[in-house]
Amino acid sequence: MQTDSLSSSPNPVSPVPLNNPTSAPRYGTVIPNRIFVGGIDFKTNENDLRKFFSQYGSVKEVKIVNDRAGVSKGYGFVTFETQEDAQKILQEVPV
Repeated sequence: MQTDSLSSSPNPVSPVPLNNPTSAPRYGTVIPNRIFVGGIDFKTNENDLRKFFSQYGSVKEVKIVNDRAGVSKGYGFVTFETQEDAQKILQEVPV
């Protein structure tokens, strides 16, 4: 049986020069104050999610990701008005 351990130090060799961000592959867009929310119940709608996260700060946008048939994929994103509000949820809710 072979066991591999993950190193806590980053790989010193990068296939993409880090000083040239335009050459880096784009897999998504970083949006300030946006958090990923996983494990959303399939019956939960965007209004429910907005109501829940509003207790942590001012919510700017809520998006639950759906498949082509319109069925929730069980994850989404919540965008807060400020970085402070986005950080508040990370400090107050146990992971």
